[in-house]
Amino acid sequence: MFDSARAKYRLLVLISTILLNITAYGQDYFRIRSDFSVKISNSDGTKNLTRGIVYYDKNIRELIYDISFPRPEKWISRDTSLYKFSKDSLMRKVTIPSINEFTIFHLALNSRLNDFGLKNSIYQMNKVEKKGGMVLSYWKIPEKAKISIDHVVVAKKSNRLESVVMVNSDQKIISKQFFRNFIKIDAFEFPSQIIQILYDPEGRESYQVTEFRNIKINDMTNNKLYESAL
Repeated sequence: MFDSARAKYRLLVLISTILLNITAYGQDYFRIRSDFSVKISNSDGTKNLTRGIVYYDKNIRELIYDISFPRPEKWISRDTSLYKFSKDSLMRKVTIPSINEFTIFHLALNSRLNDFGLKNSIYQMNKVEKKGGMVLSYWKIPEKAKISIDHVVVAKKSNRLESVVMVNSDQKIISKQFFRNFIKIDAFEFPSQIIQILYDPEGRESYQVTEFRNIKINDMTNNKLYESAL
């Protein structure tokens, strides 16, 4: 009787564990919102600070920045256009590359952040090495792409993205990004701080520190926040 009860208990524990694992790995993360701040220190000594809330739904594919500082504005990135609004009035429309699918938000929601989304891009991995406790992968862009970036180096530690370095066709580093302070919500992971160093043609450095807090996943309280009226 005792052995039978213990066997049933073990079976229940096993079933519960399996169900929890299925739930964790089967969860569809499709939406993210977060408070953000961006601090920029330019090579000429000027500084900028921007604060607000960012919204992104990977199914809608509109990246919406609701900016509160230095002045209330709303920026909407959609397809190849960036729209800037002030008090519901369109101030400016700019043509940009289609980048939403390559943002940290889209990559994290699709569990592609650990290789910076390069596995599903035109880049081809041509080298992997271990260095300083990290795994470095080198991604080369085909010559036919005809862009200024020659290759990208992605560093991972414990299969988590640590940094991304971009090198131009002159073999000079033009950008470094460092991903810090990951938060974990169930199986979802997201860096709460990104430090980027940009290099101009003279080698001068500009710094950008982006921080996220109050991150929410799959928020269903107000669908209108994630889709514009464009």
